[in-house]
Parts: sequence; structure tokens; C-alpha cells
Amino acid sequence: MRLDAVEEAVLNLLLEDSSLGVKGLAERLGKSRNHVAKVVNRLFERGVLRGYSVVLNPLKILFDRSIFLFVKTNPHEYDIVRGLLDLPQIQSMDGISGEYSLLGVYRFRSPSEFSSFLSGLDRLMMVSRFKKYRLVEILTTFKESGVVVPDSKTDYYPVSDFDWKLLNILRQQTNPMPYPQTDLAKKLGVSQPVVSRRISKLRSEDVIIGYTAKVDFSAMGLDAKFYLEIRVDPASYLSVARRLCGFGEVWSLYRTGEEYGLMAVVRVRDVEHYNRFLLKIFEMDDVIDTYSSVVFQEWM
Repeated sequence: MRLDAVEEAVLNLLLEDSSLGVKGLAERLGKSRNHVAKVVNRLFERGVLRGYSVVLNPLKILFDRSIFLFVKTNPHEYDIVRGLLDLPQIQSMDGISGEYSLLGVYRFRSPSEFSSFLSGLDRLMMVSRFKKYRLVEILTTFKESGVVVPDSKTDYYPVSDFDWKLLNILRQQTNPMPYPQTDLAKKLGVSQPVVSRRISKLRSEDVIIGYTAKVDFSAMGLDAKFYLEIRVDPASYLSVARRLCGFGEVWSLYRTGEEYGLMAVVRVRDVEHYNRFLLKIFEMDDVIDTYSSVVFQEWM
């Protein structure tokens, strides 16, 4: 699927900040609003643009736990995949190479949610051929969906139930353009000024740190996705993480409690591009070793 120059420019701007809207996109591109609206609708109809999301700051939202879940499955065990996708705490799920065949990210707001997740996971493993999985806890987040997480000036922000409903709607928008605040107000049963005040508050408190589009990255020439585990000199995790955040190939970056204590989600054009990226990583003196898992399939 080939994109023309305007389509590619629109997608890049929406990935940077989907809150621009048609008016903002038109101003940035020097095009008419009508022309940009047609481009956006065309991308949506072709499945290149799939919706929108807010990027949340995990350092400001009180999650009891965030984890990577590695699972070994047989390709014919469709019920295992469906079951893992149906667990409500899921953030993403990919089919990967290596010792495990699935890698998911899950986040839990309370100990009871995590306990419920473990019970659901145990039920799935009972019917699994391999009964093999691994939980890796995410200790902190440096970059999320292309947005560098700012240093937190204060402790966790007390996200209310109303805030959480609003954030969940903003995270799961599957429409040609982001919901206007009037639509959000109708969905939540409140007035538009209430929605406006809550969004402004969540932004000022660094709970919402960005707006992004959900896209088919292969249409943008980024056909390959990897999970890269990086082993670093223990005294240098923070400095290496900050340097990694500056690489455009690094889509997300996390600190875990494992020996390979940095986990990067990397998007590149092809294997050659990935190889050049790895060579740049090893130019850092504090990087000791890496382990790569190629993604064969993205479910979310």
C-alpha cells in the first residue's frame, strides 16, 4: 500500500499530535481544510488510519502493577490467544520469535485486578499444551507510544472514576477524527465545559502527555517491529535510557527488574535498518548485551 506525500505527512503529524484536528493539520500542511478532511477519510477507509488514543503517563497514574507477559503457545491454540486478548487489563499483544511465542503488556489498578488476572491466566494455562509463561514487572517507563515520559514533579495524581471513564474513551477512539468534546460530554452524561476542565486538568498534571493516532505502520514503510532487551552496566541505566529515548526507532522504552533491564519496542523499515540501529546501540560503552525478538503479528 503506497502513500502519497500528503497522506504520509498527515499520518506523521497525527502520530506526533492527533489533537491538531483538520484545522490544525491544514494550517501545518498549507492545504485547505476540505482537502485534508478528504485525505483523513481516505486513510481511514483504507484501514491505514485506525483511530486515536491519548498517551498516559504511567508515573502519574497509580497502577498497582504493570507487566510483560511472555507465553509459549502452539499456533493452533486459538482459544489461548482469544482468552489473553479478552483479559480486561490488556494494553497490547504481539506474536514473537524465540523461546516464547506471545508477548503482552498488562496494567492493573489494584491488587484485586492482578489477582483476577492471575486466576484467568491459570485457567488458560490449564488447557495450554506447553503451560509455560513468564511475568516480567515493569518498574518505570521512559517512553510510551513515541512520547518521552516527563520527569514527575509530584507523586501520583488521584485519578477519579470519572477521569478513568474519560481516559478510557480517549484511549479507544476508532473513528476518522478524534471525538469533539461535545461528543465526549454526551457519552459521559455531562456538559461540555466539565469535559474541557477535566481534560485541561489531566494535561496540566502530566497525566495526559500526548495524543497519537493508531495507524498501520507498514503503510508508512515501517514493516518490522522488534522487542529489544538490553543489558546495561547497572550504574548507567538512566543515562542509557535517556539516550535511547532520542532514537526515532524506539517507540516505547521500559525499565524492568530483569538482568536485561531495559525493554525497547522498536519499529524499523527492515532487517537491514534494524541492524544499523543495533550498531548505534553498541556504540554506547555502557551497553553490554542485547536480545531481540521479532514480531510476526500484532493483535492490538
